Amino acid sequence: MKLLQLKIMFLVLSVFIVSSLYADVITETTIGSGYEDNLFNDSSSTSDSYAFIGMDMKYYPSSSAQLTAGAQYNAFSSFSDLSNLTGNLSATIIPTPESSPFSLALTGTATVRKFGTLYEWYNQVGTSVGTDISYRLLRWAHLQSSASYINNNYTKSDFGSNQTVNFAMGINFTVLNSNSITFKMDYSQRLFDQPTLIQEGSGNSFSNNQSKSETFDITGILIRYSRPLGKRTGLNLSLGHRQLHLDNDYTVLGYTIDYLSPWSDLWEGMSFSGGLKHFFPKQITTKLSFAYYDKRFIDVVELDEFTSGTYWQDTRDDQLSILSLSISKPILIQSNKMFTPFLYFEYRKNESTIRFFNYENIMVSVSLKMAI
Repeated sequence: MKLLQLKIMFLVLSVFIVSSLYADVITETTIGSGYEDNLFNDSSSTSDSYAFIGMDMKYYPSSSAQLTAGAQYNAFSSFSDLSNLTGNLSATIIPTPESSPFSLALTGTATVRKFGTLYEWYNQVGTSVGTDISYRLLRWAHLQSSASYINNNYTKSDFGSNQTVNFAMGINFTVLNSNSITFKMDYSQRLFDQPTLIQEGSGNSFSNNQSKSETFDITGILIRYSRPLGKRTGLNLSLGHRQLHLDNDYTVLGYTIDYLSPWSDLWEGMSFSGGLKHFFPKQITTKLSFAYYDKRFIDVVELDEFTSGTYWQDTRDDQLSILSLSISKPILIQSNKMFTPFLYFEYRKNESTIRFFNYENIMVSVSLKMAI
């Protein structure tokens, strides 16, 4: 598989080099490395270092259309089979003129992600289509809406593939010249392929029957506030809440690697986030971000790795706190070439009713992006 990945990356790199000769094409190459203190976001506290290389190309066939292609390879030191190759193709069309109060954008995307043998059940192929519509109601107020369909297929697993239909509506308005406020409501319906788990006897023992499909409805509301603080600093704050609408006793089959699980997004609760962005002299940019999530997950049924065919059910509530800092500085080499080094730091702390998901995680990475 590694030989195939290298061939794909070489092909993409060749396309990028040739395409950079044309004025209506923008290419970006990113290389970097990092270290993660808790790779799997659980109490095992497994650490590893990694390196990555990524390439993106944007092509503008007209003033109203954009085509994008990209690929990234992530290589882990100790967990080599967790190394993965991702690729994407997307198209965006904006048929409405800039002067019009009405704006329409149509998008389509195809993605692929491939892991090594030990983690191949997380291999994914996805497609999505969507539309974004906005209308300038007043000089200081815009109506916004969107609709999308997403299909995500786990190619090496019998379970986890899902389809999502999403609708969102909102309004953005500016008050006192610089205070921007957004209200947004959204609705999602997700259909998952998963096994039928039948409880046996009076205890927490389950048997795996045939596969079935389960539908989950999710509604959410978000309030976002942003404004400049002086000439060099910007502030943004967001408060949100999402709700799962389910029948009683719904359960899903959990995967050990939580952050890659198909069902990791099935939670309800409150979230709060914010950030400060500051421009220092000599074009040095810093971003300080924080977030807090109170997550009540749908009940998870796990497979006991030590006793064949034995399952148990857990109710999981998490409180996740995240703090991150990034520093970057663009360096102009030539009139059309820009190098930008990045330094990124992130700290996570999660407290859960399931002891296995009590953890802390520190991640540090450095990268260099070249734009042509």
